[in-house]
Amino acid sequence: MKYHTEINTSHTMDSLKILLSDPNFVLPRIFKSIKDLKVNGSSFYGKAKYMGIEHELNGNVYSSLNEISCIFTLRHGKDFGSGKLMFTLQSNKVSIFLEYEGWMERVSFSLINRWINDFLKNFEEDIRMERIRRKI
Repeated sequence: MKYHTEINTSHTMDSLKILLSDPNFVLPRIFKSIKDLKVNGSSFYGKAKYMGIEHELNGNVYSSLNEISCIFTLRHGKDFGSGKLMFTLQSNKVSIFLEYEGWMERVSFSLINRWINDFLKNFEEDIRMERIRRKI
């Protein structure tokens, strides 16, 4: 599964880089099934539940000058999937790419599409409020 979209923004690249590289800020907003997320440096581990199915999420976040990549795996018992969530920052624009293969891939495309659209609907305001909260 591959997904790509873009959003225009009034926020600075520096503030976007800080917030979009924070798994605590990004992941629960995009992946609504996450119920518990722990972050240690650039690594994260979490538990999620969707349609009564509990699963685990873990991964790492990598940042460069204008790109943030979140490499993750999903696991449910022996079932496994891996993915990459990537933000490319440009002046006044953010591109979002999501790639995922494995467990629940077929079922998740429409769900992910809806979750990302919800994330984008509140993007400017969520970033603004978080910048105020963190004094960025």
